[in-house]
Amino acid sequence: MEKGILTLQSAGNSGPEAGSVSSVAPWMLAVAASSTDRRIIDKIVLGNGKTIVGSSVNSFELNGTSFPLVYGKDASSQCVDSDARQCVAGCLDANLVKGKIVLCDLAGGNAEAHQAGALGSILNTSKPDVAFVDPLPASGLVSQDYDVVKSYLKSTKRPRANILKSEAIKDDGAPVVASFSSRGPNQIVPEIIKPDISAPGIDILAAYSPLAPITSSTADERRVKYSILSGTSMSCPHVAGVAAYIKTFHPDWSPAAIKSSIMTTAWPVNDTKTSPAEFAYGSGHINPLKAINPGLVFEASKEDYIKFLCSVLDEGSVRLISGDSSSCPAGSAKVSPKDLNYPSLAANVKPSTSFTINFHRTVKNVGLTNSTYKANILSSSGVDIKVVPDVLSFMSLNEEKTFDVTVVGRGIPEGSHVSASLVWTDGTHSVRSPILVAV
Repeated sequence: MEKGILTLQSAGNSGPEAGSVSSVAPWMLAVAASSTDRRIIDKIVLGNGKTIVGSSVNSFELNGTSFPLVYGKDASSQCVDSDARQCVAGCLDANLVKGKIVLCDLAGGNAEAHQAGALGSILNTSKPDVAFVDPLPASGLVSQDYDVVKSYLKSTKRPRANILKSEAIKDDGAPVVASFSSRGPNQIVPEIIKPDISAPGIDILAAYSPLAPITSSTADERRVKYSILSGTSMSCPHVAGVAAYIKTFHPDWSPAAIKSSIMTTAWPVNDTKTSPAEFAYGSGHINPLKAINPGLVFEASKEDYIKFLCSVLDEGSVRLISGDSSSCPAGSAKVSPKDLNYPSLAANVKPSTSFTINFHRTVKNVGLTNSTYKANILSSSGVDIKVVPDVLSFMSLNEEKTFDVTVVGRGIPEGSHVSASLVWTDGTHSVRSPILVAV
């Protein structure tokens, strides 16, 4: 950051657990993973004619209309029931699965099904939004649909099924944050919302080593130059590419300015489809075309980050991070971590207690030479939010203006949060900052 380079980091793949985000430093950009409007599905047709939609990257086509269906625990002679149900490695009997589709209580059971020589597998997955590449005809189902298959299996003496080849459909509900994408709150400094942004990270066509196996099955000998991959390691390079794209238009912009432009121009994400709001997607879903012309940016320098670190760490710890002899201000001169000039605004409060929170921010004009921005508050959370001044008038490029945001509320229950947005607009640009108050 000090040398003018913006570092972007994957938020992590430990979601949806709260507080699992692993990238929390404010001088870096933490990226969550979201879906795109292209979803890969895989259909299962049961012997009773019922069709169930699952998810997998299944490039195989079974030669026939239906095949015998067997439950993992009924296809094992050497494992305890709990392991056999999940198709744990070494549990399935090759003689009992040959020519059959195996039902496995765990998504990882497809590798064992493949190595045991099964015709296919139907899996119970905790990540139905992700299509994993399978070593054999297979489909992952949510628990509710998986139970439908189990019920059918028990209802007839000769259960049969077919697994069709995967297909791509349009998902009008996208973008939705991935089930695996690590969530906030920021466990180190709750006043900095992390992750910062979300980007495409589910079922991404990505370059792949032609030497590496494409599935976890050692018996899968297929090799490819490109594969379908999911993870925040897929979403992060999308945003790194956007940062480089912005830099081609604005080669002199600081890392903070580029980061700000990405965050303040992001698409708002539909809260009803993504929980828990900003803790999942930060400022929203990346919008590359808008990011090259944000209008206003929130700047921050090394000195700003040192002051921020001094608000949460002792001087010795700050120097370990800064790599120099930086000193911290004494006593009342210390700032609050929430007053770092960050593009998003967040604060922690005590449960069920009335609160008044003040944020101080500075923006720099990088849009039109003569421009006037008016503040708009978007909120349905029952808190009172005031911006002073609520109009910012600029007479030149790179001119800076400061403003204060005051949030007043009657109290938030334990473990809850309220959120809103501050949007500055001049009729051409919309500069949006999420506001998050949490317990």
